[in-house]
Amino acid sequence: MVPISSGIIQYTFTTGKSSNEFKVTLEPECNEEGDIIIIQTSGEIVIDDGLTYSLSVDFDGEIDFTNAGGTLKICGNAVANNNIQMNKSTHHIIVTQGGSLTCDDLSLTHADATVAVYSNSLLDINDNFSPKGYVLNYGTIDVEHSWENSGNDSYFQNYGTMLIGKDMNLNSKTENINACKIIVQDKFHQNSPSCIFIMEAGSYLETGDDCTFTRDATHMYEGAMIKCPKFFTNNQSEFTAYGDAIIWVTEDVDIKGDIDGPITVAYEDGVDPDVSGDLTNGANVTPVDEVTLYLPISACNPTGFGAPLVIDTDLDGVPDDLDLYPLDPLRATHSYFPQEGVWGTIAFEDLWPSKGDYDFNDLVVDYTGHYVLNAENYVKDLVINFEVRAIGASFNNGFGFQLMQISPDQIESVTGMVHESADMNILINANGTEQEQDLAVIIPFESAEDIINRLTGGSMFNTVIGGGSGTSVLVPIVVVFEEAVSQANLGPEYFNPFLIKNQNRSVEVHLPNMPPTDLADMSLFGTHNDNSIPAEGRYYKTDNCLPWALNIYERFDYPIERVQVVDAYNYFPNWCQTGGVTYEDWYTNQPGYRNEASIY
Repeated sequence: MVPISSGIIQYTFTTGKSSNEFKVTLEPECNEEGDIIIIQTSGEIVIDDGLTYSLSVDFDGEIDFTNAGGTLKICGNAVANNNIQMNKSTHHIIVTQGGSLTCDDLSLTHADATVAVYSNSLLDINDNFSPKGYVLNYGTIDVEHSWENSGNDSYFQNYGTMLIGKDMNLNSKTENINACKIIVQDKFHQNSPSCIFIMEAGSYLETGDDCTFTRDATHMYEGAMIKCPKFFTNNQSEFTAYGDAIIWVTEDVDIKGDIDGPITVAYEDGVDPDVSGDLTNGANVTPVDEVTLYLPISACNPTGFGAPLVIDTDLDGVPDDLDLYPLDPLRATHSYFPQEGVWGTIAFEDLWPSKGDYDFNDLVVDYTGHYVLNAENYVKDLVINFEVRAIGASFNNGFGFQLMQISPDQIESVTGMVHESADMNILINANGTEQEQDLAVIIPFESAEDIINRLTGGSMFNTVIGGGSGTSVLVPIVVVFEEAVSQANLGPEYFNPFLIKNQNRSVEVHLPNMPPTDLADMSLFGTHNDNSIPAEGRYYKTDNCLPWALNIYERFDYPIERVQVVDAYNYFPNWCQTGGVTYEDWYTNQPGYRNEASIY
């Protein structure tokens, strides 16, 4: 996070390398053009003439290289029963595409010979491994006994997992890189002069016994960690850190070499550290319970270290004090619509395809809601509260909405619906969505009458001054998604509410230019006052562009019974006929905008 001041970002880069997390490796594949395809499953494979051989089948036999050699790419599961001799610069093995090579002995004895293991692939050596060439690992290398870099030019680069059954000795005069995870069951020794051992950012080295550095240099980058029972450096070794790193020691600490930079040697109770080397620029030797550094468990670091200074109980990346759901990794915060604490209004004319009295109070539904977001700001739950504010019609109308970018199978469950009508039976799937719909359709209530409480008599409800009035029951709809979805797919342009006319499920009244659902009667379009042209995406408009439904992002003061909206709001016609370009705020209470005597 870098602050911007007066339009300027200022940042000084350190000398440390960045993490390998975002590096991309293009892995080789078997059976590429020019490869010699091996189809045998047993016998002997001979790599010759500097050619490339591809093995994609399971093989159990012998693998040999001639002096001319070449490259063996293994994408299947190969078992070598002989000692594979790689003693020429032309000898190369690649294990890739989920393949594996298991062998008792692999003699990598030439400095220019190479072994490469790629992601999700395995090299399994059932004996010692003493490479004098180059070993590159993105997958897993499992050596049953010891690993010993035995030649001056031998080196490895590890971006995956290396498992060593006994000791690991670095005796070469080269630069060896660990960018992920090395686990050694017994001892790790860095012995040779000019041997540089690099622990990249976030990397991990664990030993079961001594971790000894007797020669030359070790570099540790941000978040690198060594965990061992015994840590020893002599006066010919030096450690340098380029970011906070840690060495976690459980039994013995003996430091005679110099350590420079923010390396913490953290020791357990009962350890009496012996430190004679120089500790500079943040290097320190500190009891474990006093160390505040935190390293999380990761793909490369299986143990981690310490506890985060910021508590994140559900480990979703959002601190508990900012997490509305601190025990739920699938949920973190809310995003409100129209705004927090604000109600919007959807108002309908229910005589479509006829124009009717055009007072937009036949069904007035208020709504407010929020998205429940996960740590990545994707929507796990959609929560909408509905209530009926007015019924200015003799029809018994229902109400539904369609999510235009969501299919029914993306929804885990829908709850809160009121389906009590004796005249209309909405058929719903097990998850609460309506049946026979390609897009997710939800019916909050089948009948507005089922969710209102009439306090005074009268056929109308909150539309006639001194007439029938009352309150509404809250209808709290909760939509839970199987997998969290983008907020962009749930924006207002994809929220498609509609009225169900007089318990007839096939007659729907939508917002202008919003399409009907799969259950609507398409034969009604273009009849009476409707000027819909479905082929052009024109729906629910008269020939002069007047709609049958409105969605206002605040509470709408609707007209009283039988007063047309054009008589209550002076600029409504201008807004409609210009496609919303002029008088976007036609419904607000500004001087000259509305006639108060015509508004409920």
